[in-house]
Amino acid sequence: KGTKNSVMITLGTGVGGGIIIDNKVYSGFNYAGAELGHIVIEHGGRPCSCGRRGCWEAYSSATALINMTNEKLAECEAQGGKTVMSEGKRVSGRTAFDAMRAGDGAGKEVVEKYLSYLVTGLVNIVNIFQPEVISLGGGVSGEGQSLVDALLDGVRREEYGHGVVPETQIRIAQLGNDAG
Repeated sequence: KGTKNSVMITLGTGVGGGIIIDNKVYSGFNYAGAELGHIVIEHGGRPCSCGRRGCWEAYSSATALINMTNEKLAECEAQGGKTVMSEGKRVSGRTAFDAMRAGDGAGKEVVEKYLSYLVTGLVNIVNIFQPEVISLGGGVSGEGQSLVDALLDGVRREEYGHGVVPETQIRIAQLGNDAG
C-alpha cells in the first residue's frame, strides 16, 4: 500500500510472486509473467517441480526447507548425532527455526543455508526490479520480523547500488500466510 513499484513473494509449498509496476499488476504479454520461483539460483542444482534444475523454488519454498531439514536429520542420524529436530514431531517449515531458537546447532545450519538461498533470490528480485518494497507472505513469513532481520544484511551486501540508490524495504505481508 502506498507504493508504485513493489513485489510480493510467497514462501509456501512453492515460491510465488506478484509484481506491481507503476501501480499496475505485471503479468507479461501472455499473462504468465511473475513466475519468480523459477529463476535459477543454482545452475544444474536441485530438481524443481517445473522440470528444470536449480530454481529458487527448489531452495526457498517451505517444501525446500522441509527437505533440507529432513536431509540434516538423516545426516545427524547417520553420524549418531543428536538434534532437537528429531524429537518425534513431524517435520514442518518451522522445525529448523524452532530448533535453532532452542540452541540446536543442526537447526541453525539448516536455517543459515535456507536463508542464504532466500537472500540470493531476493537480491535478484531487487537488482532486476528495484522495487520500493518486497512483501514476504506464505507459511515461512510466520517467522515475522526476525526473518526480515536475518535477511537484510545479506541483501544489503549483495544488492546493486547499495548505499547509492534508495534501498528496497523488505516487509512481512500484513496478511502473512493469507497474503497470496
